Amino acid sequence: MNILLEGIFYNGHGLAEGNRILLRILDDAGFRVRIQPRDLSDKWKVLPPEEIEYISSFEHTELTSNDIYLINWVGWRVRHNPEFRINIARTTFETDRIPDAWVPELNKFDEVWVQSTFNKESFVASGVKVPLRLIPNFFDISQYDPRGPRLPLPIAESFTFLSVFDLKERKGYDVLLQAYLNEFSRGEDAALVIKVRDNGKVDKVEEFINAHPKPKSERPPVYIIDQMLSPSEMLSLYRACDAFVLPTRGEGWGRPFFEAMLMELPSIGTGWSGHMDFMNESNSFIVEVERFKQIVNNENEQFIGHFWAEPSRYDLQRKMRQVRRRIKSAKEVARKAREDLLGKYSMRETARKVVREISKYNEIWIRS
Repeated sequence: MNILLEGIFYNGHGLAEGNRILLRILDDAGFRVRIQPRDLSDKWKVLPPEEIEYISSFEHTELTSNDIYLINWVGWRVRHNPEFRINIARTTFETDRIPDAWVPELNKFDEVWVQSTFNKESFVASGVKVPLRLIPNFFDISQYDPRGPRLPLPIAESFTFLSVFDLKERKGYDVLLQAYLNEFSRGEDAALVIKVRDNGKVDKVEEFINAHPKPKSERPPVYIIDQMLSPSEMLSLYRACDAFVLPTRGEGWGRPFFEAMLMELPSIGTGWSGHMDFMNESNSFIVEVERFKQIVNNENEQFIGHFWAEPSRYDLQRKMRQVRRRIKSAKEVARKAREDLLGKYSMRETARKVVREISKYNEIWIRS
């Protein structure tokens, strides 16, 4: 079968990495694939030359028939393609519903792929009526080895919390900084490292820290990494730290949690939304939801009027202190987390689900 796969492929975003893996799944299964990349300007910024060469080879594949159009992208960019016999959309959203404007377009597709039970429920509740297929996020789990080189960090403290996020309200970085600065003090031999994508907005973090009432001489250290890291450098960053924390207000999947858990980091996260498919009380440290809050002002206008979770700052402080104080038992929890993910989210199992969903259309066409 012939497939046109549209989305981003070359940059450092998790969605691009997912598309690269999806491309390999389809190629290995023997499908004829052409890609329609929407991030050509990022082509030479992150990936090694051999990876770029492999991906680029699919840009001009000649499709002998227009069988399947598969778009894996953010929902507001998704459009039905009438030139193809079958249309499949893969997308996600992070609040209690999806934008109203998405629904009519998604309902033109033959099916929609979602990453989590949370999204399956929120899409149905929002009015999506076409079949929804639950296919977990795409990961090459074999790359996530807790053993290996560690990223050199100029940090004197022996214990390091790590958080990875875009500088957006949804990620709860304000709750994280407030909780960390409240709970810890300089001299406790603990530090917080935050890896952000938006290097032009780092001043927001610095302003938040400087506004905290604790005297500067008593504040625990916060280290900021704001440059782009390659996939291998990200793995070495996880290895260099002792625990992961992200009091998110909502996730469609929660990629940083998944990565941290694969790297055997004790992981602290809010008890709501997509990551709850793989996080639970036995393999991670779940932060209580204080309340559900309506979004009235946000940098993403599509969120306004929706609801998301407001994590408990007090419980976050308690969970961070628990992990710091009982790191040996926390590491046992982290080892279980890795075992859970390796058992349930293997590359083989995910590839099997993808191939099954695609191949069924060929079987239908043969029967008809």
